[in-house]
Amino acid sequence: MLNLIQDVLESDEKSDLRHFTSQLKTAEPRYLLRNEILAAFNEYCTNHKKSEYFYHSSHLGKLIYYTQEIILEDESLCLIIRPKIAAKRAFRLFEDLRAQEVTPEELLNIRDRFVNRYNPKVGEVLQLDFQPFYDYSPVIRDPKNIGKGVRFLNRYLSSKLFQDPEQWLESLYGFLKVLYFQGNQLLINERIHNHQQLSEQVKLALEFVSDRPDSESYDKFRFKLQEMGFEAGWGNTASRVRETLTMLDELIDEPDDRALEQFLSRIPTIFRIVLVSVHGVVPSDL
Repeated sequence: MLNLIQDVLESDEKSDLRHFTSQLKTAEPRYLLRNEILAAFNEYCTNHKKSEYFYHSSHLGKLIYYTQEIILEDESLCLIIRPKIAAKRAFRLFEDLRAQEVTPEELLNIRDRFVNRYNPKVGEVLQLDFQPFYDYSPVIRDPKNIGKGVRFLNRYLSSKLFQDPEQWLESLYGFLKVLYFQGNQLLINERIHNHQQLSEQVKLALEFVSDRPDSESYDKFRFKLQEMGFEAGWGNTASRVRETLTMLDELIDEPDDRALEQFLSRIPTIFRIVLVSVHGVVPSDL
């Protein structure tokens, strides 16, 4: 991406870049996002009677297209550029049009100064290192999988587990066995001792709930299910319990990643959600 900046600086478009940055500095806001950048560049092209080719295909047009943010400072401006999905780089452009790459730490300081939160005398800044998580999990390399992390992870885990059916059933049994909520056992209890017995009991439980009215409340037959080894968490009605147990039965007999995803989305595994607002986070691949 630095090459694209150099292409602009080494071409006749250098003067256009100078005029465009001057236009930005004479207007508000001082922190521009992509839609504001594109609108400002469109205004510049209109005022200077630039062609459609210049707007879309010139070196400067391409640079503007990839620019996600612009931060205007007193003696320079900072360009945050996304050359590809999940990757960013930042550059400082000085008044003499020298370009200098900006490190993630420097970019954080620029943003902190912009919102008047930069205070290096306060002490050490909290730093979170997420790299250890990547040491034990697959890395998404194909951009089309971004935003589909759960499905991607399910496929990855499924491909590993399903290669060994015995390991898969043991892992499934162990997972169901450890689920608790506020000290209460969920899904299966101590009456089911291993994964072989789990398979047998699931089929018995399915026969039992299949004879119950669909809308019958779980509370009316919960004790019978407990005797079979099943605790709360399968559903609040007979039909709901039957559907969830059917998913588990299919997973045991014919496992696949979509069935696993559907089953995990049905059973209670998340009980609290914490929303954390984090300012000044920069990805490591900036």
